[in-house]
Amino acid sequence: MRSLLTNVAGVRSGALPLTLARTVFAVSVSGLLTVPALLRAQNRAGNAATSSPTSRAADPLTDEGYITPPEAIARLVTALRESNVAYTTPSPGGRKYFARTVSDGLPTLKYVGKAHHNLGGLQIDQAGNRERALTMRSAAGLELFEWETGRKIAVALPAGARTAPPVWSPDGSKIAFFALFDDATQLYVADAATGKTTPVSGRNVLATTVTAPVWSADGQSVVVVLTPDGRGPEPKEPALATGPMVRMNEGGKLKTRTYADLVMTPYEKDLVAYHITGQLALVNVKTRAVKKIGAPGMIRALDPSPDGRYFRVTYLEKPFSYVLPVSSFGTREVIVDGTGAIVREIVHKPLREADDPVSPADPMNANRAQGDRVPVDTSKRNIAWHPRGGLIYAQVAPANGNANRSAGAADAGGRSDSAGARRQDRIMHWKAPFEANGATALYQTANRITAARFNDAGTILFVTETGTGGSFEQAIFLDENNAKFTVIAPRPRGRGDSAAAPTPPGGGFGRGNAGALVSRPGSKGDAVIVVSTDGKSVFTVGNPADTARSPKTYVEKIEIRTGNRTRIYESAGDVLETISAPLDDDFTRAIVQRESPTLVPQSFVLTLASKEAKQLTNNVDVMPEISKAVKKTVVARRADGYSFNVKVTLPADYRDGTRLPAMFWFYPREYDNQAAYDRSLTQSTAADRRYPSFGPRSLQFLVTQGYAVVEPDAPIFASEGQLPNDNYVVDLRNNLAAVIDALDTLQIIDRQRLGLGGHSYGAFSTVNAMVHTPFFKAGIAGDGAYNRTLTPNGFQSERRDLWQGRQTYLEMSPMLYADRLNGALLMYHSTEDQNVGTDPINSTRLYHALMGLGKTTSLYMYPYEDHGPIARETVLDQWARWVAWLDKYVKNAGQKKNTAM
Repeated sequence: MRSLLTNVAGVRSGALPLTLARTVFAVSVSGLLTVPALLRAQNRAGNAATSSPTSRAADPLTDEGYITPPEAIARLVTALRESNVAYTTPSPGGRKYFARTVSDGLPTLKYVGKAHHNLGGLQIDQAGNRERALTMRSAAGLELFEWETGRKIAVALPAGARTAPPVWSPDGSKIAFFALFDDATQLYVADAATGKTTPVSGRNVLATTVTAPVWSADGQSVVVVLTPDGRGPEPKEPALATGPMVRMNEGGKLKTRTYADLVMTPYEKDLVAYHITGQLALVNVKTRAVKKIGAPGMIRALDPSPDGRYFRVTYLEKPFSYVLPVSSFGTREVIVDGTGAIVREIVHKPLREADDPVSPADPMNANRAQGDRVPVDTSKRNIAWHPRGGLIYAQVAPANGNANRSAGAADAGGRSDSAGARRQDRIMHWKAPFEANGATALYQTANRITAARFNDAGTILFVTETGTGGSFEQAIFLDENNAKFTVIAPRPRGRGDSAAAPTPPGGGFGRGNAGALVSRPGSKGDAVIVVSTDGKSVFTVGNPADTARSPKTYVEKIEIRTGNRTRIYESAGDVLETISAPLDDDFTRAIVQRESPTLVPQSFVLTLASKEAKQLTNNVDVMPEISKAVKKTVVARRADGYSFNVKVTLPADYRDGTRLPAMFWFYPREYDNQAAYDRSLTQSTAADRRYPSFGPRSLQFLVTQGYAVVEPDAPIFASEGQLPNDNYVVDLRNNLAAVIDALDTLQIIDRQRLGLGGHSYGAFSTVNAMVHTPFFKAGIAGDGAYNRTLTPNGFQSERRDLWQGRQTYLEMSPMLYADRLNGALLMYHSTEDQNVGTDPINSTRLYHALMGLGKTTSLYMYPYEDHGPIARETVLDQWARWVAWLDKYVKNAGQKKNTAM
């Protein structure tokens, strides 16, 4: 199944009258249009898709244009959520400013429907030379906020451009951003004090894989990828096929998910190479001088060293694959110098189309040879630049170099060699000129190293370790013969200090979660541990574990060499308070967010010693009719003894004892037992204390139409000798029966007027419920999978393949029980659904089956959308169809149509 702008032959663009470009595929029991036919229509549409006006329809279930729902819901869909602001990450350097993109609401079809390529999961806006997501998620403007004065500085965008998120210079005086034109992407820099912008790149940026500029550590230059000199036109597809589609496998075993989009032809391989081949360049922001680094290449990622002398560059490698997405293609990560010469290869990950593909999520297989599994991952991992020069990386020590290993057991990280001996973990420092055996060990431990960060000066290395006693923090003083101090003693995971620790941006060594120690962005966005100005202390933020029901946020100062703690702040606990970032290295002031179920979130500058808080934002409730709706949590108990929670939302003027038509919306999850489910409830403590937020597709909007909205947990439990999915159908039925009985007893619902719905796995479960129970008059199922034989290598949490769990796969496939469907089923599906396992063919084939069985059903296929629809026109249209469907088959179920004139 090919994605947008691709038919069976691979054609990708063309022209069609606007009337077809704005058409939503709607079918009823009277006819069927296949997805390939729809895609051919979209293919012809090309760039004709624009922000077409929506309108109310005479019959919202059959109208073939984009339509709008009742005004009460349309207002909620288009509510100005973007007008509310959260200031969380200050500028680097003096931490004087905050930057934010200014949204103009839901993206329209003008941006979502812009012509693009789907190439093995790589989506490209070919006219703009950028990743499609940059176009779809583009913002209308940029704004800077000087928090001490309250001054807002509008950044002047160039005429005709939208913007991607900005990137701060290391000293916080400037921002760099990509200006997004319809036919180009350009690099601009803005002065933070004035908002004045300057074009810098002077030529097109290639932002298909490297989607943000990177500042040099001195703030004088920006590293980007440009379109190459002499770049020719985009490859053209042959007018006539040059041969058949050829696939060949001789005994190789490759279990993959059912990827939504793969490279299909030699032509598409050429497109991939063309659209990611770029010129690495260093652009001076003042003189606009461009220094080209080496020759153009297929660049996937880049990372300049702090001193600007070297660059880590990851290149995509041929051969390309027809069975794996681009993200699994072979790569080669190298160090290049300022001339572009390759100094050293760091990591080589060849394409693997036999056995399991190597991926970052599978580090234990990263170094294995064909057919040979290496028991210990001894490769370089979590590679990052050392602030004093060179690279650091984590690595399991080789067996022959580990004098301290003990035999017979692996540690908590599972790092044992083939003889079962424990292996040491270590952090290596690899200095220029990066000789093959030139790395030296900075630190070594018997525990698993999970993170490492530096202070600003690079003199103290902070290491997070995990062992049998839990996780803990070490400080290594590199200038003191690597003197080591335990800053935070071992503590079990998931408790105590890390509960509310700020999470720095990015990922990787020095860029991931900083555990309990507070960090902030460094010169290039790296997570730098905040060390007090006297160099003696660090800080931690969290919630005491014994006050989980009413958490009090605290800040503690920890003396590095002794581990002694001093609590320097504790919140009142009357509202949920989140500390986002300190505003100085002594943590005297910080940015905090405060909210409660009835208090709209606001940002404050908090003075910790006095607890004085200066409010920075004036956010408002943009949808009071929903936030003030009646909310209940009900416990449903099954006949077999299992219990679970049910959230119910009712109209704001609801009176107890009033039975309402109800819409259930759910998403089942698997658990080993009741205790495992109960533990999951504790994770929602903070969420229950937040102000309610509602996205454009929140089902709670239905309370404005007189419905009760029911969101039951739907736990699927394992049993003796049975995995959870072996009990899926029975548990699904028992769960829903228990919910209905509980709400009927409370006189909340009219059990004769019930609807059920869900998205993705919830859609799959909706159809399963409608073929295996008689409870529901109507269903709404979106972007679902309905035939598990189409996902033969596993799905959701099911790890058995079809042949290992044949009976379970068949029992869980509602397509095979379509003749038992009870109620009227509305299906919707995005034609460019990129989610693994939910190919649109699921919906078209189920519709085809239901039509043949004479069932009441409809299907709406939405062009240009992915697994989660985002276009304004699409979301409004969906609501119009949903409300009409539920009103007809649920609210007014059993009522005869009035035929009187």
